[in-house]
Amino acid sequence: MNKARLIICLLLAGLLLGSCSNVVKVRADISAYGNTPITISGLSDTDFTVMPNDLAKLECVQMSVSGKTEKSGTVTAVGPLLETFLAQYGKSKSDFAKIRFYASDKYKITLKDEYLTSYKIVLSIARGNDPLPVAQQPLRLFIPQAESSNWIYTVIRIEFIAKE
Repeated sequence: MNKARLIICLLLAGLLLGSCSNVVKVRADISAYGNTPITISGLSDTDFTVMPNDLAKLECVQMSVSGKTEKSGTVTAVGPLLETFLAQYGKSKSDFAKIRFYASDKYKITLKDEYLTSYKIVLSIARGNDPLPVAQQPLRLFIPQAESSNWIYTVIRIEFIAKE
């Protein structure tokens, strides 16, 4: 009888732990922008491109948070963590002094310091089960703990700047 209780407890624990995970499959139809190139600079000797379809094949998470202003609203992001993306190249956020994200409208942000050590950064390719709005495609940066002004969208280039 004790063995049966142990097995039941282990099964319940597994179910509870599994339900806490925010790892998801991308269910949104991103075909309209899935092959849009995003230039990656600083991870290898030459620039290269990745596409939202490539990012969708990585382990993805889903996170939601409400911005501090009514304008920012509640955002749900689906995509790989930046750490997951970097791991496939044998890198981590701590390898870099700065990471810059460039939008198609020439807006850019630079992440450094606590953003590279303490914050989760999602390379969002969808919003829940929906694709990104046209005005945010092909990629939106999502940092749940940060000000919504850092949630840059229409990202078309990511530049990694190594520590000296």
